[in-house]
Amino acid sequence: MSENRFEEKGFTLIEVMVGGLIGMVIVAAAFAILISSNKATTVNERVADTQQNVRLAMDLISQDIKLAGFNMTGTIGACTVGTPAQPVAIVPIDNTPGGAVGAINDTGPDSIRLIVPATVGGTVGGGGPVLTAVAASNDNIITLAAADITALTTAGMVLGSVVSIGGSHPTTITAVAATTLGLGKPIPSIPSGATAFPIGTPVFLLQCVTYAISTVPATCGGTTTCLTRNGVSIVDGIEDVQFAYGCDGCNILAPNPSGPNGVIDDQDASGGNFTQGDLITNNTWALAPMTPGKIKTVQVTIVARQPQADQGLSETTVLAANTGGPVIVSDHNPNADAGFNAVTYAQQRRRVLTRTIQVRNMES
Repeated sequence: MSENRFEEKGFTLIEVMVGGLIGMVIVAAAFAILISSNKATTVNERVADTQQNVRLAMDLISQDIKLAGFNMTGTIGACTVGTPAQPVAIVPIDNTPGGAVGAINDTGPDSIRLIVPATVGGTVGGGGPVLTAVAASNDNIITLAAADITALTTAGMVLGSVVSIGGSHPTTITAVAATTLGLGKPIPSIPSGATAFPIGTPVFLLQCVTYAISTVPATCGGTTTCLTRNGVSIVDGIEDVQFAYGCDGCNILAPNPSGPNGVIDDQDASGGNFTQGDLITNNTWALAPMTPGKIKTVQVTIVARQPQADQGLSETTVLAANTGGPVIVSDHNPNADAGFNAVTYAQQRRRVLTRTIQVRNMES
């Protein structure tokens, strides 16, 4: 039986072209979905990183504000105000200290200085330097392990530095030996037979730290903005930090009493109820009655932004607009900052976190 080639079946050119076109459409759609999915994943990661950064920055600042003072004594670093300089546990550094109360004055982030215990690696106690011998009443020398003396020195301890024994006895250092520290204020007297400070009592080195925002790439490790502690970058992507302070005894005008009474001052005459208007954002904190020792609460507001702008979720390379307008926090409107660009500002997502913190630097 012979083959009839006219009965053979196949695809016509038109069918091939239509099939190819359909295949190209499917591939293009799949490719578009892949691009969109990849961009969405990148956006989600950046959003999560930004959220994590703002929380980390808040936790670090909050922890030090809670510890501010730590039963301090004497002058510690740059934590002073006024002329002559007076030591204080909290030094507010408002961007525009002479601005009008309640107005949007700042053209940049605030800063703050705090007296807090230094982080010092311990060799005996594990959590920091500790006494290796009992500290007796009226003694002006304490004994530590040699390695702990070295750790304290490495952390910045010199003659005149302030340490706090057990967090309750602050004193200056008058002498440093291999295993002992001389104290400017002897161990307090206690009832006969009792131990003033037993072996294992922690010894804290007090220091003055400054929190600020840097926009120097060399400081921020190549990123555009970061939170610094004593000039060292500790959290990337922090764009703004604003501080507002609740005070007890700073406002002696009615309806407030003539001095501290254990209640935050009524700054806006709202009738005694604590409101946002009772927080002070513009002040030099150098003249009575507006002195830092009367600060009882600190409201911290932190703005974090993504390190890079997001592209839109389509196949194009057009940058997305994620922030509708300047994020105004406390008394700072970025629109007034030098070099503000509304277009580039809108291309980065931001996260804002606010927390009000109780402090310990109560005036006696």
